[in-house]
Amino acid sequence: MNDLTELKTDVLAELERDQDDRTSRRHVVVKDTPPGSDWNIVEETILHRRSIRKFKGRQVPAHLIRRVLEIGRFAPSQGNCQPWAFVVVRDRKMIAQMEQYCAAVCKAMSANLDYTHYPKGSWKRLLTEFKTRFANRSRPNALHPVPMTAMKSIGAGRFAVFHRAPTVILILMDKRGVGSPEVDIGVVGTNIVLAAQSHGLGTCWVGFSKILNSNKALCETLGIAPPYEISEAICVGYPIGDPTQNHVARQTHEITWWENGKKEIVY
Repeated sequence: MNDLTELKTDVLAELERDQDDRTSRRHVVVKDTPPGSDWNIVEETILHRRSIRKFKGRQVPAHLIRRVLEIGRFAPSQGNCQPWAFVVVRDRKMIAQMEQYCAAVCKAMSANLDYTHYPKGSWKRLLTEFKTRFANRSRPNALHPVPMTAMKSIGAGRFAVFHRAPTVILILMDKRGVGSPEVDIGVVGTNIVLAAQSHGLGTCWVGFSKILNSNKALCETLGIAPPYEISEAICVGYPIGDPTQNHVARQTHEITWWENGKKEIVY
């Protein structure tokens, strides 16, 4: 009888210790960061990140790519829907094929929409300008002057879509995603970019990768099928030089700050 009592006591004590362990693991340690403190390691990673467009020929070890994708997998998403999938392309011939197709489409689009090709006052210029303005109203983001200028350079062979990176990660978006799956793609991509930065890798977002969605044969080869489509690509490799030396201009925006029933504008 005493043995049973002792056993029961030991079991209850062990259960209590397990409960205490689980409770302590749930407690979040609140760090006290006084004003003017140095940037921490996460903040430093964010501040040192740059978009890299010149990569060394050295390939990134496969385990590092899998590691940054794992960090991407833990990104938050609306309703925990996780509306993403990844295609990793490390085959140089495949990347070249992707590059050639995107360049060909950019060249065709530039020819159809760039009215500066034609003399002022000509019917071709007026017609093309009208077509361009109409297209811009329907797709103002895609046909903004910035991507339009890049499109012209790509079509002329002056700008590489995938920047000759040794690894290209295609981020696929599930169009059935909850809420705004495009936002979730941005979050998962940011996780990947920052994880890569923390390992000394360089990255660059490539929105022109969406062009590949129009090549059904290439998408089939890459294993991309509805409801998934290419949303973004991230080039990954070892940067040439020290990219942190490049200054990146950032705007300072007004911030509307509400506290204790009062509204302030801070910067």
